[in-house]
Amino acid sequence: MWLVKHVAARTQGSDWRGYFLIGCVAVLALLLAGASWSARQSSIERTAAEQRQDQTLQVLLETDHLRSAALQQVRGGRGYLLTGRPAFLEPFNEGRQAAATAHERLTALIGDNRDQLLRTRALAIDLAHLNMVIDAMIKLADEGRQSDAMRIMRSGSDRDAIEAITHTLDAIQASEREALAASSRAAQRSAVANELYQYLLAGIGLLLLGLSIVTTNYVRKALAREDAARRELEVFAMTDALTALPNRRSFMSDLSREIAASQAEQTPRLSLAIFDIDHFKRINDRFGHPAGDAVIEEVAKRAKSALRENDIVGRIGGEEFGVILPRADLASARAVCGRLRETIAGTPVVRDDAIIAFTVSVGIAQFQADDDIDHLMTRADAALYDAKTSGRNQVRTTA
Repeated sequence: MWLVKHVAARTQGSDWRGYFLIGCVAVLALLLAGASWSARQSSIERTAAEQRQDQTLQVLLETDHLRSAALQQVRGGRGYLLTGRPAFLEPFNEGRQAAATAHERLTALIGDNRDQLLRTRALAIDLAHLNMVIDAMIKLADEGRQSDAMRIMRSGSDRDAIEAITHTLDAIQASEREALAASSRAAQRSAVANELYQYLLAGIGLLLLGLSIVTTNYVRKALAREDAARRELEVFAMTDALTALPNRRSFMSDLSREIAASQAEQTPRLSLAIFDIDHFKRINDRFGHPAGDAVIEEVAKRAKSALRENDIVGRIGGEEFGVILPRADLASARAVCGRLRETIAGTPVVRDDAIIAFTVSVGIAQFQADDDIDHLMTRADAALYDAKTSGRNQVRTTA
C-alpha cells in the first residue's frame, strides 16, 4: 500500500489508479473481516444448537425417567392393595425416590426458562398429589380398612394424578423439542448465510483481484513512463542539445572521475585537450547563426569519429570542446588530437549555396600528480591560446 501511495503521489496520471488499488485492498480487507464475523456467528449458532440438543436429550431422558417412576409408584401401591404383600412396597418406594430425583434434575436442566419452570412447579404439585393418594390407600389398607382403600383406588384418583403428570411431562417435552427445532433452524440459516457469504466473497475477491491486477499494470506503466521521463530529463540535463555531446556540467563530472581514477594509479596517465573552431565569429557573421550551428554539429560528429573508444568529447562552451584522453601521455594525446584536427578540417560544410571551410586549434595538458581540475583546465587553455596565437589550425601541448 505504501508503494501505491508513493506512486500515486509521484505520478499525476496514476493518481486515481493508485487510490483505486488502495480502495480495492480496503474493500477486500473489509470482506475478509465480514467473512470472519460471519463464520464466527455461524460457529456460535452451531454451538448453541448443539448445546440445545444436548439439553433437550437430557430433559427428554429425565421426563421419561419421571414418567416411569410415577407409573412404578402406582403399580407398587396397587399391587400392595390387591395382594397385601409388603414386597410391592419396595418398587413403590423406589419409584417415589426416583420420581423426586428426576424432578430435581429436570428443574436444574430447565434453568431460567419461565414457562418450563411453571410446568415443573405444576409437576411437583401433581407428584405430591399422587403421593398423597397412594399414601392414603396404603394407610387405610394397613389399618384393615381394605374396602375404603379399594374405593379410593376404584375412584381413579391415582390415575387422574398420573394423567396430570403425563400431560405436564408432554408439555415439557414439546416445549423442549420446539426450542431445539428453533435453534436448529437458526443454525441452519446462519450456515446457509455464511456459505452464501463465502461464495459472494470469493466472487468479489476474484473481481477485485482482477481489477487490482489491471490497476497495478496501469500504475506500473505510469511509473515506467515516469522513470523514462526522468531518465530523459537526466540525459537532457547532462547533454548538449545541439551536438548530443556531454555538456559542460557532464564533461566536468567525467573529468573529475577520471582525475580521481588517475590519482589512484601509481603511474598516472591522463591528458586533457581543449579545442575550438577557428574564426567562428566570422562564420556566424558571414553565413548566419544557423550555418554556425551546422558547423558546430559537424565538428562534434567528426570529433567523435576521430577519437579512441574510451576518449570522451564534450561541448564546454559556444564553439569550444573538451576531450578527456584516459591512459594517454603527451605523445599519445598529440597523435590522437592531430588525427582529430585533420578529420575536422578535411571537408567543408555545404549549406544552401555556401561552402564553409573551417579548422580547429587544439591545446593539450597532461595530468600531473599535484593537479586539480581547475589547474589542469588552466594549463590546457594555455596550450590552446598558444595554438591560437601561433597561427591556428594546429595542436600545442604544455608541460
